[in-house]
Amino acid sequence: MKKITTFFAALFVAAVVQAQDPIVLSQTSGNIGDGGVACADQTAMTTGDNVYFREYNLDDHGITSSVSVVGAEFAVSTYIGAPIVVQVQVFEYEGFPAGFDITNLPEAIIVQGFEVDESAPGTVLEVLFDDPVDVAPGSTLVVGIFEPAHGMAYLYLGTADEETKESYLASEACGITTPATVGSIGFPDSRHIINLVVEESLSVNDNLAGNVAIYPNPTTNVFNIDLPAGVEVTSSSLVDITGRITNVQYNNGQMNVSALAQGVYFLNLETTHGSFTQKVVKQ
Repeated sequence: MKKITTFFAALFVAAVVQAQDPIVLSQTSGNIGDGGVACADQTAMTTGDNVYFREYNLDDHGITSSVSVVGAEFAVSTYIGAPIVVQVQVFEYEGFPAGFDITNLPEAIIVQGFEVDESAPGTVLEVLFDDPVDVAPGSTLVVGIFEPAHGMAYLYLGTADEETKESYLASEACGITTPATVGSIGFPDSRHIINLVVEESLSVNDNLAGNVAIYPNPTTNVFNIDLPAGVEVTSSSLVDITGRITNVQYNNGQMNVSALAQGVYFLNLETTHGSFTQKVVKQ
């Protein structure tokens, strides 16, 4: 009996959601420098129509579990002019840059606008995504900073002293539609700082645990069960502390326990979004 009780208690504890610490994936180190490269009009002192890329393979950073892509960072060394909105895009893409064309982009998994202005030089800007996306271990992700064609500002990304992989640049205005390493176009010191921010993904059970409401608990008659939109129950059970399965079933958002003896039970739901277990009390 003790063994069964401990097992169900462990299921309950496993459903507790804990905050995850962000992990910054970076390929650069050192101080922010001003050696960036861009397609620019030096006479007018404007840049535009530039896309800056870095490719991140999760295996290279020792990530062996699913993660949630929650943000990106990029450094700015020079900015003159009116504010502009750049787009940060993240792609799940194998074999970059082969087959990658900025005039016919693959579908991005994240697109987020971010305003840059004259307060940016010398800083690393953090972009937090409104809709983070979970990706599997072993994924290869490409982060792109898209500066639109605008004719209003003079933007250069900040660079680093060291890098573990080269950064890439593309610009339709300069005839580079397939991203090229900055070294291959004559700027080997333009080590653009572009980081990717991820968090360890919560399991399906953890996500459910944070979004399922069971009330009142304790109860004398009925447990009401509120599920997130789109989640459907495929099977259910209510188990007492000895491991005996009762005949109580989930029905239309409720479990009627009026006929059960008082005590502690474990409510188990199998759903279209995973399983869920919670300790409940019948008074």
